[in-house]
This record gives sequence, C-alpha cells and structure tokens, in this order.
Amino acid sequence: MAETTYYKDKMYVPREIKEKLGLVDGDKLEIEIVDEGEARLRVVRKMDATDRLLRWLDNPPSLGEIKGGLTRREIYEDHP
Repeated sequence: MAETTYYKDKMYVPREIKEKLGLVDGDKLEIEIVDEGEARLRVVRKMDATDRLLRWLDNPPSLGEIKGGLTRREIYEDHP
C-alpha cells in the first residue's frame, strides 16, 4: 500500500504504484466509488479509436430517460 496527498484539485500517483501498475503515457485511470470514503482504481490502457469504439459499444453510456415516453410509431412516423 502507498499513500498520496490530494492537493489543488490533483491527486498524484506515487512512483512505486506507477511502476507496479505498469503505467505509461496515455493510460487512463478509472476511479469507482464503492462506499463512503472508499474507491476502486482501474487502469485503462491507451487505446486507438477502434478499441475505444468497441469498448463503448460493449458498455454504452446512459442517455437518460425520455419523460412521458414515446412509442415507436411516434418516433418513426412522419407528422405534418
């Protein structure tokens, strides 16, 4: 385990953690809040556009709900 300090809206990853995770330039870190005061960190390797698209298709973002809902007919039907 290692610790770091949150300072001026930034969090720095200690060198020993960077090395153990094998972080390289372009990698991203996903942080998931699992409980109050507890988070899970995951390394997302640098990806090209195709890899990003495939990942997005596997786990699309939530686009929210349409209030009141629309039927398929209302969406696709041409209205004057």
